[in-house]
Order: sequence, then structure tokens, then C-alpha cells
Amino acid sequence: MKLNSLFIASAVALASASLVKADVTINITGATAFRSAAIAAIKSKLSAGYTYAYDGSTESKQTYGIYRGTFTGVTGNTTIRTFWSGSVEGLRDLSQNNDVSFLPTSTTMTTGGSSNATTSSLDSAKAQLAFSDVYSISTPYSSGVTGEKVGIIAFRFVANTSANGTLSNITAQQFRGLAANGNVPASVLTGNSSHTTDVYLTGRNDGSGTRVTVLAETGFGYSNLVQQYKATMGAGNTTVSELQLWPTGDSLNVSNIYNADTAGNGGYSSGGTMASIFGGNSSSVIIKGSTGSTIATKPVFVVGYLGTSDSVTAVTTNGGIALSYNGVSLQVNSGGITNPEAITYGAYTLWANEQLYWRTGTNTGDLLTVKNGIKNALPSLIGSAGVSLSSMQVARTSDGGLVGY
Repeated sequence: MKLNSLFIASAVALASASLVKADVTINITGATAFRSAAIAAIKSKLSAGYTYAYDGSTESKQTYGIYRGTFTGVTGNTTIRTFWSGSVEGLRDLSQNNDVSFLPTSTTMTTGGSSNATTSSLDSAKAQLAFSDVYSISTPYSSGVTGEKVGIIAFRFVANTSANGTLSNITAQQFRGLAANGNVPASVLTGNSSHTTDVYLTGRNDGSGTRVTVLAETGFGYSNLVQQYKATMGAGNTTVSELQLWPTGDSLNVSNIYNADTAGNGGYSSGGTMASIFGGNSSSVIIKGSTGSTIATKPVFVVGYLGTSDSVTAVTTNGGIALSYNGVSLQVNSGGITNPEAITYGAYTLWANEQLYWRTGTNTGDLLTVKNGIKNALPSLIGSAGVSLSSMQVARTSDGGLVGY
């Protein structure tokens, strides 16, 4: 009798154990410009008491993050890991089912968020979801992925502090000349012959959806070579001490998606990294060619392009200058875009349809629940990254395509 009772108790215990659902881990990669909104959406779907950690000192500028708790609609604990590599790179890794890096599940997390998580020993794993500022058809990586629009992401041109009082606007035509040549006199942008200071372009690498969007919107062509400069900041990040035509083999130009590694075609891998440049005075800058040879030392202005959330750091925090685009100004602060009607009614066109992609055929079960949860949370949490889809009175169906009703 005792043996039978023991057998029954063991059987019940085993049956109960089989009903306990294993923890779910979802790995997300992709767009750096949209990460602040994506992170907010992830956190909103986790029940109180969730824990998290991220590398660096600022959560919204993280490269790696990890979040663990009860996700609405999913049984048991859910761990969501993030790696913000860029829209095009994220699509590449999703399409090709590549192993990419994530914080290990053993990472120390707290309810208040643990900053500066160690990245010395990262996990290698597949991504299941990828945010992208651009359609997959605008990249070489449309095979094997399916996506849907989850929001509108906006961008701004920004100039550094020294340009205050001189630069205020840039047109698509002017940008094309700047991207092709790397630098132009300020008079080209202002029409004032006395504005002789040269304007130099900096920007993102070709794994960036920000870059693809800007090159598509301005008509330059997202797969074309550009001429961009890499900035070296002086002590305290208050001055731009050097500008070098982007060198080949540079560690930040890691993608080389559309073209071979070519002088000038490189760029920053993150808008957050790039934002510090625009607070720098540039009254005396050493100008270098791609091989590092000095060409001149002179005062310059620096212009680049950022997602609007990163532009808040560049402008509001660091003191850079937000430029109008084609004569239309977009006003942004840490709380959001304060004149969203400029986008929603079609006057301001430097924006794209933010997409959330998954590997075709995998949109089921817990992944579907997590994906839909994040998507449904986004409209009220986009913040300074853009505007909600439901607010749009106009639309476009391709990157840089016609904006119309």
C-alpha cells in the first residue's frame, strides 16, 4: 500500500512537472534609431517586478539589453534580449539566420535596471525578430523574412554648435551635393556669398536604416557611395579637433552592405555615438584625407543626420543645431514631436515606415504573442522616435517614395 502511494505521488509529481512551462527567450535585433520606443514597448508588457540590465550607462543608448519577467499572454517567465546593430544588419542576420551576440541569460538584473552590464562574454544565438527603419526590399536581405508596419520613424538633419546663426535649412538637392563631395561652402546651403566656411558631412554606415532612409528620401540613392567624415573630439567633447575622410578598414564601418570598403563611404554604427559630435565647437579643425595625411587646418561646420530621438541628445542636451528640411521644421524634445502634424499631413517628408520582421513561417505561439504585444503597445510609446500609424493622414509605400493621400 505504501509502495502504491509512493508510486502515485511520484506519478503526480512528474505529471505536474510536465505541465510547468519552460521559460521563453525571445531575441530581438535591428534599428538603433527606434530602440528607445521598442524598449519602452517591451517593458510595458512585462508585469510589475520584472528585472533588466543593459550595457553602458544609458538604457536608451544601449547596444545590448536583457529583460525578464511575466509577459502578458505568455505562461511562465519570458526573457527578451536585445542587440541593436542597425536596420540593415538586423535584416541580414534575420534573413540569413545568422548567429549574433546577446547578453547571456545569467546576466545580473535588477528591478531598477542594472547599467554597464559586462559584454566580455556574450551569447551567440539566432534573432527571432528585427526592427527595421526600411523595407526589406530596400536591402539585399528580403528573402525568408516577413514584416509589418508598427509605426512611423522620423529623422532630422543636425549641424554642430559652430553653425549657429549661419545654417538653418537643408534641401534634398543641397544634401545630394554634400553627400557626393563630402564638403561644400556654407553659401551653397544659405545663398549668402559671405558664408565661406566649409560644411563637412558626417553620417552612419551602410548597415543603418537611418542612412538608407535619408539617401532614399533625398533622391541620392541608398546604394550609392557617399563621402563622409569621421570626427575626433577634443578634451571634454567640447570641440571637434579633427575630421578625416572616412578611412577604409575602420572598425565602425563594419557592414559594407551595398559596396566594398571604400574611402569616404564609412560611417558611425550608432546614432547615439554620433550625437556627441554636434555639441562640439569647430573653430580650428585639422582636415585629413582617408589615409590620415593633413590637408588643412581651418574653421568648419559639421552636418549629419540622426533619428529624432538621437537628435534630441545632439540638440537639446549637447547644443547642436536642428536644421529644417526643404524649408519645414520638425520640433522635437524628450517627450516627443511637438508639431507631429508636419509629418502626419505630409509637409515634412524625412520619415519612414518602421517595420517589425520575423523569419517567414515562425509567426506562431509565444513569438506571435510577444510580437503582437510589442506592436500593440507602440502607438502610445513611440515618444520622440516618430508618430503612430493611426495618426497618419498621408502614406508612402516605399522608402523615399511619394508621400500622398
